This record gives sequence, structure tokens and C-alpha cells, in this order.
Amino acid sequence: MDFKCSGDDQEQIQEEVVRETGITFPGVHTDKNSMATVAGALRKHRGDVIARVPFCVTVEAEAYGAHIKLGDALAGPRVESYPFSAIEEMSCLQGLDINGGRLREVLGAVGILAGAGEKVSLSVEGPFTIISSLINPMNFYKGLRKDPQRIWEILSVVEEGIIRYSLEGIKRGASIISYGDPAGAMDIVGPKVYRDYSGPSSWRIIKGIKEAGGRVLIHLCGKTSTALEKIEMG
Repeated sequence: MDFKCSGDDQEQIQEEVVRETGITFPGVHTDKNSMATVAGALRKHRGDVIARVPFCVTVEAEAYGAHIKLGDALAGPRVESYPFSAIEEMSCLQGLDINGGRLREVLGAVGILAGAGEKVSLSVEGPFTIISSLINPMNFYKGLRKDPQRIWEILSVVEEGIIRYSLEGIKRGASIISYGDPAGAMDIVGPKVYRDYSGPSSWRIIKGIKEAGGRVLIHLCGKTSTALEKIEMG
């Protein structure tokens, strides 16, 4: 049976929390202190036991060059334009800089929350979700057929960055890495692309985090875990 996703409200910051904390936009997405304050307030507001950051799915993609519109209280960060128009251009993709930009602020928020005694979950996006913010997905899928070797090279760069980012989050105090790759889900890319590319890519990331030896719980979204099980990687 396929997993039926009911969605997640992690990106939604309720009005009451905005009023209570006095935070402004887009500061909640760009400043570690604002992010930590809101994460703690949201945890209490939801009656949760876990403080979760960040509040969007574009942090890693922005670090790889995606042009992101940070939005406001009504609309969160979204892709404004793609930095690449063809997969050939993506051969210049560099490793993820976790010491700059919003990645640095997210990791800083993890440290603040952990230091305050919060149980922290760092949400991490998978390769297809990141890449879908860097290039028009249709151009990427054409590359899967025309130039699979280049696709593997691009995926390798992105996977390495995700693993390193996750491990730094653990080092800063995250006790949960929440991993998902919605743009790479089997019902989006199809069984063949999932089996050949998306699934193995996610599995390498999960293994990479686990084999690094960090004491952490890796939470997989339901679609990811059931799809990996289907292709016998779960």
C-alpha cells in the first residue's frame, strides 16, 4: 500500500506566535536568534516536545545558488528563478558552504536551542528537492536520459553537502535529522527514475550520516521510507 501523505505544517508560523515573539519577516529565515526564538515558541504552541528548524525547504538550494524570494508572514521562501538552464552548466556546482548564508544561521539556531535544553530536529532536504530549485525539472529529467554520468556527478556533489550539513547539525546539538526528498518521491519521478537515481541517492545519504557515527535519530518522511522499502533498500 502506498503511503498517503497528509502534509506537514512545519513551514507555517501561526499568527499568535508572530505576535507573541515580535519577530519580523524575513528575519525568522535569516537570523539564528529569531529562528531559535520562533522554534521554541512554535514547540510550545503546538504542544510538541521537539523544536524544529528551519521553516522552509530552500536553505540548501540557496546555498548552491538558487535565487530565493524569502517572502513574508503569508508566503514563505520560494524559488524566484533558476541559476542554471542546462545540466552541462551544473558541472561547475561547488561543495556546500555550511559556514555562510542561511545555512550558518540555521546551524547557529540549532546550537542556541540545544544550549537551552531543547530537543532539536534539523530538517534536511534530499537531492532532487534541492536540484529542482536549481534548474527547471524538465531540463534535469532530459539529462537523466542524455547524460547519466553527468547526473551522477551532480548528485554526488549534492549528497556530500547534505551529509556534511547533517553532521554539522549533529555536532551543534541536533538529536534528530528529519530527512525527506519530496521532489524525488516515487509518485513524482516514476518507479524507474526512483530505482535508478532518487532512491539510491537518498540511501547513500542516510548511510553516510549513520556511518559517520553521530548519536542521532534519522527521521524519514513516510513516502521516503515506504519507497525505499519497495526497492528493497529499507
